[in-house]
Amino acid sequence: MQDPHDAQQINDHRKRRKARATQEQHDLQIIAAMPEGNRVLQRLITLTGRDAASFVPNDALATAYREGQRSIGISLTSWLNDALKKI
Repeated sequence: MQDPHDAQQINDHRKRRKARATQEQHDLQIIAAMPEGNRVLQRLITLTGRDAASFVPNDALATAYREGQRSIGISLTSWLNDALKKI
């Protein structure tokens, strides 16, 4: 069980998070560097409707659904941009 006041545990947790983030960025860099990977990433981003309006007149649930999809596209784009800045 983790003690939220234990400085060593906090430090170890930070190191693990940083290592995991670094590995994820490295993985994304490799995928984006391949033409096939880049095409898949672009297709996924397009499917999320990141650049489209999410509003559906008179349908709050459809709007919420589309906004959720769009949010994933925005997050993926941000994650990709962060990883590619590290190159």
